[in-house]
Amino acid sequence: MSALTPPVQSVDFNLGKYSHTILALDGLEALERAAVTLCKAFADSPANNYLLRKFFRLSLDEPVSKCRLNSMLTYLMAWYHDLGGEVVEANDFDAVGVWSLPGRHLPHTMSDDPKFNEIFFERLDQRKLEVLPASVDYYYLFILGKDPTQRHVRGSVRKIFQDFKKRADDDNCACVLEAISEHAKSVYEYFGYKVIEEFRFGEGEIDEQGNRDPSGKGYKAYLMIYYKDPQLLNLN
Repeated sequence: MSALTPPVQSVDFNLGKYSHTILALDGLEALERAAVTLCKAFADSPANNYLLRKFFRLSLDEPVSKCRLNSMLTYLMAWYHDLGGEVVEANDFDAVGVWSLPGRHLPHTMSDDPKFNEIFFERLDQRKLEVLPASVDYYYLFILGKDPTQRHVRGSVRKIFQDFKKRADDDNCACVLEAISEHAKSVYEYFGYKVIEEFRFGEGEIDEQGNRDPSGKGYKAYLMIYYKDPQLLNLN
């Protein structure tokens, strides 16, 4: 991800209750910068490209440019923001996260593929209900990206996770996400998340590099949860 130029004008950030560690974003310029971070963070992610095609109901055989993929990711980020989610950044847009909040979860971006919907939405929703205590709601991490060209900038992802873990602890809520790579899984485990469901998506459509393959294995992914009292989670 390229180094970003600081804005030439001040931006009206909605700092919010937890702004001592991260900034909750509002305003066109801030959201555009956040989109640049996310698009470049996922520039080389075939799994993310597959998900974007599914969310926007595009055939896997249809040519889709990187420009269009970036536009789709930007749209989803803005959609979360507009419907009451939070887009946050740390360390001058070195890392950006997009979350939905307890009691304000966004509707699923259902595809036109019943098999995908069953795997990625219905099954995971059911698993969350099985694992979480009955009265516990959650923060949901839709996407998190770190600027890969700013390797000298450290601690940005940590800031975002620490902030939302504190919010979850204070609110007696959990944090929920899907890890779509082994690297992401290891990072989330470091921050205290537990795998509650291992699953695959794209089987019979693509191989693990994102190439069309009717006998492909697709992608391995993990539904993960953080909760301050893990002994109360029903992990059976």
